[in-house]
Amino acid sequence: MGTIQQALRMSAPYWAAEHEIALRYFGSSARNTGSDKVWVGHQMFKEWTGSGVYGPRHTTVASMIAEVAEEVAPLGRGAVAPSPLKSTYTKLSFASDELRHYAQLHDLFLLIESATPPPAIAELGNLKEGAALTELRLSYRDDELGAIAVDLSEGGGLGLYFGIRSAKNLLDSSSHVDREVLAVADRTIADETRHLLGRFQTARDAGLDEEQWVRVSEILEEISRQKLLERNEQFGVMLTSQEVATVCASENHARTAGFLTDHLGFLLDYLGMTPVDL
Repeated sequence: MGTIQQALRMSAPYWAAEHEIALRYFGSSARNTGSDKVWVGHQMFKEWTGSGVYGPRHTTVASMIAEVAEEVAPLGRGAVAPSPLKSTYTKLSFASDELRHYAQLHDLFLLIESATPPPAIAELGNLKEGAALTELRLSYRDDELGAIAVDLSEGGGLGLYFGIRSAKNLLDSSSHVDREVLAVADRTIADETRHLLGRFQTARDAGLDEEQWVRVSEILEEISRQKLLERNEQFGVMLTSQEVATVCASENHARTAGFLTDHLGFLLDYLGMTPVDL
């Protein structure tokens, strides 16, 4: 049976594994200035380009803002507003959120090591699994059900940022960098929990039947798995290939249920789910 609840069940193990990657990384002796710059830099790239989630292939935060400026500039000359004008404001609001996330990561990048400025944004995105994720998402964007799955895949259920929050006791409270890492996580969670719930609300409003939900769930699982591969590469391979292969295995069920109940209770409430349903 296909339902929106099933879509969550199929993606949640991968979200919980992203949480595990963050926990391991911030408790790892392999963490250093260079590895921090890799993960923060790649996250900057994802915020700037959308990683295949929004807009045509070459859309960026800057191009969205330019589009908004072009749409609203004629209004001051008495032109008729684009219809609906709300779509222009929505685009600007979204671009503003992404720019804010990019800016806080940019400042964190400089805080980690200020002598070397960030390279060109394109250079920050040179991860093989990240490029594969973008292409996979783009391959589904023109399909109605694929587009819903792509939208639901954004943010990976905030596994990374909830993982950073869960690793708080592993961070050095005397370190300016570690304090800012935690602050970035908290600010992103504040923004993205609202976005995550909105994406599920939009998907539910699409009025899909059971067969369509089965297909959305399959695509979402495929994307979520590739996103986990990207996250693992981004953090220096914290999960072994065997662990990645068994993310959905029964022995990891408690990890998934724990992640959802500890961090995404608001989403479970919206979907009418309880721990028993997981």
